[in-house]
Amino acid sequence: MRVDNKPTMTWDEAPDTISPKELSKILGIGIVSARNIFDKPDFPKIPKSDIGNIGRADKEAARLYIQGIKIKNNPKESILSMIYFELKRINANVDQEKGEETE
Repeated sequence: MRVDNKPTMTWDEAPDTISPKELSKILGIGIVSARNIFDKPDFPKIPKSDIGNIGRADKEAARLYIQGIKIKNNPKESILSMIYFELKRINANVDQEKGEETE
């Protein structure tokens, strides 16, 4: 029987490095499906030789991968996308601060 999962975490709420468990919460998919994504050869996970036997990935790199931007194949497009996400986050923070000042 198929269970409809719903996201329980946003990209902003996620830690800077995510595991399949966090990815499953962000995407609203099962942990097995998230592990399958992590196991793809072109998925931008942090090498196990660097961090031990735990599967981890930078959340922004994973986010780009999910959106179809392969960091290993398109480094320029990836960098531009990461700049866009950072500018979007900064603008949201500025807008929030402006709203707090007017209250």
